[in-house]
Amino acid sequence: MMCGPKSATVPVPPSLASVLQGTTVHPGVAVGPIRFSGYELEEPRKGRIAAQHVEAEIARFQAAVERSRTQVSELGDRLEGGLGDEERRILGVHGAYLEDPVFLADVEKRIRNDQLPLEGALRRVVQDFDRIFELVEDETLKEKALDLRDVALRVIRNVEEVDDDTEGQDGSEPCILVLRKLSVTDLFRLERDKVLGIVAEEGGAHSHAGILARSLQIPTLTGVSGLRDKLTSGDFVILDSTTGVVHLRPNDVLRREYEVKLVESREAAPFEDTGPLTLADGKEVHLCGTCGNLGEVAQSVDAGLEAIGVYRTELLYLAERSLPTEDLLLHHYTEVLQRAEGRQVVFRLLDLTAEIGIAGLPPRKEPNPALGLRGLRWLFSHPALFREQLRALLRVAPGGLVELVVPFVSNVQDLVRVRSALREERAGLLKAAVPCAGSTRVGAVIEVPAVAFHLAGVAREADFLVVSLDGLMQHLMCADRDNLAVEEYARLYHPSMFRLLAQMARDARGLGKEITLFGEAAHDPLRLPFYLGAGYDRLSVPPVRSGGVRRVLAGWRQVDAEALATRVLAAGTSLACQKVLLEAER
Repeated sequence: MMCGPKSATVPVPPSLASVLQGTTVHPGVAVGPIRFSGYELEEPRKGRIAAQHVEAEIARFQAAVERSRTQVSELGDRLEGGLGDEERRILGVHGAYLEDPVFLADVEKRIRNDQLPLEGALRRVVQDFDRIFELVEDETLKEKALDLRDVALRVIRNVEEVDDDTEGQDGSEPCILVLRKLSVTDLFRLERDKVLGIVAEEGGAHSHAGILARSLQIPTLTGVSGLRDKLTSGDFVILDSTTGVVHLRPNDVLRREYEVKLVESREAAPFEDTGPLTLADGKEVHLCGTCGNLGEVAQSVDAGLEAIGVYRTELLYLAERSLPTEDLLLHHYTEVLQRAEGRQVVFRLLDLTAEIGIAGLPPRKEPNPALGLRGLRWLFSHPALFREQLRALLRVAPGGLVELVVPFVSNVQDLVRVRSALREERAGLLKAAVPCAGSTRVGAVIEVPAVAFHLAGVAREADFLVVSLDGLMQHLMCADRDNLAVEEYARLYHPSMFRLLAQMARDARGLGKEITLFGEAAHDPLRLPFYLGAGYDRLSVPPVRSGGVRRVLAGWRQVDAEALATRVLAAGTSLACQKVLLEAER
């Protein structure tokens, strides 16, 4: 597609304006010029250093590392109280890399043996690490590669001879930051009043940097390819991360339209509590929050969500260089309950795979990690860690109720073992006179098709059910949801998926079990009315998506949603299902 003129003041015909698409990290609108940052690692310095300069280059590297350590420490002190525990622990991960003897020795080896300047040595180490994980679809492993890249970026910027990649921009004017990869280093160094929005070529929406972007409430979009080729520093763009697009060099009409939207969004509350979600006929829908850190819990409260439907507990394990202690887990879970301000909180037990390395537990290669040791299977293979998390959860509600949901349940025996372990750990705590929960509710995450097709067995042992739509769809379609090569299969509007969802809703209702939908597909505006019509009235969505869910469902009546579900279930192909949903879109 052709691009328009480079000047932001010259009108561009709509037919010549470029639009790039990406993945929303934090919704919002930003209008302004761009500034590049974080491309230093993509532009290796040519040539090698003379042998007599090797020791001086190593000293130069060590000095830059020491300056980086000081920066990380000072950032931690400055941000104390400004961000949640998870965000501060991300800094801890970066500080640990700067102390990591393997990383430091690898860079020094490149300088000494290959006679590379330190910038080139850092780039080589990062590129090697990137190559190791470029074929790995596990987002947590990719996050480790991004963490190392962030640390290398910080060190390079602390070398006095290297200029920041701003292409003549002094950073004094508000701008939209364009990044090679969504970077913790860039997010921690930015001045919030000078950065209008962020667009990145790579980086996960749920990565460490993604978490920080949401905490800072900066409109952010990732997965936008080819930015360096399509833009030059100072180009004017419109970032609409709510709909997931970037308009390059927009014409005056489009610019004015978005400037009006920008004024309206500033006047509106970021998270508006409009009370319970009700349909047009008055029927109430239970809207809950899916959260993974304290900031998202606070956002759920601000948005008026009635509960934390799923609280993911992985971040403490992934962000720490040592395994979190039982007391640290207890402290964190207590903070979650405090931030929830009395709302129900359902904690999901650790959902990891054998290929994800955490402190003290190196990754283990599996032929097919999605179908191997993951979720509860992984926990059973690490009994001490499993029991420690159970004890921390039991201690979080002395004399009260604690609710947890078990990931990747494959059969009823899985839940029996969890309940048995809970009883044993509770008895041990009581014997040691440690205050603990008086009762527990144990739910099952439904994502294994065998369980979904025969819900009764697991449902009778579970207190409630939580359907992981993305996981169930992935396994039903045999398509990895994180593999872009098969993305079209993972996102199909397949008749089998709709029929299975309707069957599960009927089964749960017949057994008197509460059933909740969660996952990315739970807030798909096309599918939402079907969920209602199929019998689901409880949804768990990220708080940033709750406003969109409210807007979609507010115009529907239950009887109309049921009629729509009937038409979808009668459709014989994916295209036919999608056509019915599109025709009903409001």
